Amino acid sequence: MPTTAADIYLARPDQPEIDDVLGQRLTTALGTLNEDGSIHLTYLLFLYESGRFYLETASRTRKARNVAARGTASLLIHGSAANGRSLMVSCEGTARLIAVPEAHAVNHRIRAKYLLPDAVDGVDAAWGRFDDVAIEVTPERWRSWTGDVLAATTESALGRPYHEIWQPD
Repeated sequence: MPTTAADIYLARPDQPEIDDVLGQRLTTALGTLNEDGSIHLTYLLFLYESGRFYLETASRTRKARNVAARGTASLLIHGSAANGRSLMVSCEGTARLIAVPEAHAVNHRIRAKYLLPDAVDGVDAAWGRFDDVAIEVTPERWRSWTGDVLAATTESALGRPYHEIWQPD
């Protein structure tokens, strides 16, 4: 049976795969709304816990100012689940700034996810002077997709593994 655009673009990962990716040490693209209606994008470390995303930043950054002014954000994460399947997870929802002292505790948890244990307290001391807020995003809409069907269709047409068709770095 021929593969259709719907087969390719509607292929979805399952919830355990999504949860696996959201727990990994990956980066997220955060989108916030500028005053002129354009989108401000930035890459950040993130923590996903209890159904919310947490990101550290400084109150003087554009992303923090946008969240304070408009209270909305979107996130995009790309990763591979433990089963090897590559997937993308996107959400959009309400966003708010968390101030100190709670922000310091949130930022500590984010850093603990990514840094070596013996470096966390030192980074807290160094970065805590300027990363004085955290952003909390509560997703209201989710999207997720996987490229497995596209890769399999490409492999079938070319007779070779999908990962071999790309130029090296």
